[in-house]
Amino acid sequence: MTRLNRLADFAASMVLSDPAERETVRWAGIDLMGCVLAGSRHQTARQVRAGCAGSPGPAPVFGTGQRVAVPLAALCNATASHVQDFDDWEEPGNTHPSAVLWPAIWALAALRPIDGEHAATAYAAGFEIIARLGEALNLNHYNLGFHATATIGTIGAAGAAARALNLDGAQTAHALSLAISQAQGFTCQIGTGAKPLQTGFAARDGLTAALLAEQGVTASPAAFDGPKGFVTLLCHREPDRLDRMLQRLNGRALSEWGLAFKLYPSCSYTHRLVDCARALAPRIDPAAISRVEAELPDFHHAIARCDRPSTPTEAMFSVPFGAATALLRGTVTLDDFAPEQIAAAPLRTLIGKVEIRAMPPARPELNFDPDQPDRLRVTLSSGEVLEETCAYPEGAPQHPAGTALLREKFMTNGAHMAPAALDAFLSWDQPGDLGVRLASLAHAP
Repeated sequence: MTRLNRLADFAASMVLSDPAERETVRWAGIDLMGCVLAGSRHQTARQVRAGCAGSPGPAPVFGTGQRVAVPLAALCNATASHVQDFDDWEEPGNTHPSAVLWPAIWALAALRPIDGEHAATAYAAGFEIIARLGEALNLNHYNLGFHATATIGTIGAAGAAARALNLDGAQTAHALSLAISQAQGFTCQIGTGAKPLQTGFAARDGLTAALLAEQGVTASPAAFDGPKGFVTLLCHREPDRLDRMLQRLNGRALSEWGLAFKLYPSCSYTHRLVDCARALAPRIDPAAISRVEAELPDFHHAIARCDRPSTPTEAMFSVPFGAATALLRGTVTLDDFAPEQIAAAPLRTLIGKVEIRAMPPARPELNFDPDQPDRLRVTLSSGEVLEETCAYPEGAPQHPAGTALLREKFMTNGAHMAPAALDAFLSWDQPGDLGVRLASLAHAP
């Protein structure tokens, strides 16, 4: 049996039984839907919807009243979910898993009756694939310049869709292989509309791969780990890492790694310094700040590289913007990314005082090293120096945000929708047709 077949067989038989994991999956669905509803009003999301308007179908584009073909609904909703970088992420794959998994599953719910409990299991199967592949392939794959949400995420979306469709192991292997042939995306697109669109492509292509496999389309397992396959060409990883990954398949990746829920709508590599700034803000008069030093790993700064942002998209990937905004305003919200807020004179002045210290990581195999926290040092005009450090941002598994904050985020992101529809979605995972629950959020506000 090939490695791809072993991965597929596991995904096809995945069972979600742990109550804590089930609760994580429930909140992942709630949080992601909130991100879709908020992101649906973004210019890029509107442009993508307009591009899909010529392909009507049964699947809702949430919060818009528009319905399109099933794969295109996955594309539109995934793009909207990620366009403000407010969606969750996981560490080993360095991906935004919910942004590719849920839109694929939700689009299928417009095509076939899917029970809420079964949808949760399908999500867990996709997450297991993404996290375990991340263990085997990263951070090398990401550092080569591949946008892992768009590459590993496409494979995970295919696995989730295959599990939702109840495909057997052989069919799931074909779905994964077909997804591999479409798995592409580059970190050089960060800071443009293409970055969230790559997430949309991943959800669409993973879903399509599963639907094609269901119809009997075949593909080679060599596309995964053959001499000219995905692992060799795009990851430069050795086979023994894959074998260790397969040995770790146990359906518990959600417990082992957890999900990081975002409290700020920006690149996660800015969040530790935003937390530092939030801790310092009550103790500082912004007018008295003469210098701000922000220290973070160099490979984080290579992604959050927009030191002097001028657009909302650039601001999402800007350490100086995040730190300065939190020092001035006490936190960072979606409203802070309005063009007039970015251009405000006090903020621009403070951004100009932020200096970046990009440090070589002591342990480059770790995404967040607790022994090398981010550091924010603020020097006041009096000469006083105040400093904060942060190893894990609030919302990370090591520093959970709590369900009250996640509920507040969801209700705020969906505030333009009917309150009854939002309340109903909080229990989306209960027995019954998921498509019925989703329908209440399909209408335009």
